[in-house]
Amino acid sequence: MASYHQRAIAHYNKMAWPCVCWTGTLVLRKVFENTAEAETRKFQTNWEGPYVVAKAGDSRAYHLQTLDGVSLLCPWNVSNLKQYYQ
Repeated sequence: MASYHQRAIAHYNKMAWPCVCWTGTLVLRKVFENTAEAETRKFQTNWEGPYVVAKAGDSRAYHLQTLDGVSLLCPWNVSNLKQYYQ
């Protein structure tokens, strides 16, 4: 059982792509159902942004701000962000 557990961990770590974002990095934020615009169900965008990483917090949480410099209220987890390439 322990060897299976170790192999599963090794496989996950090999396949996982960590999103490492530094201050100033442009990212996209995932759109959830409660934050989406009304009546745009099927054709809504899955990501919104770009946003600038203002501060990298603890435990993979990032504080974001808009391109105009307005900070968002809550920090966002790295699992809900992806890097924006221009």
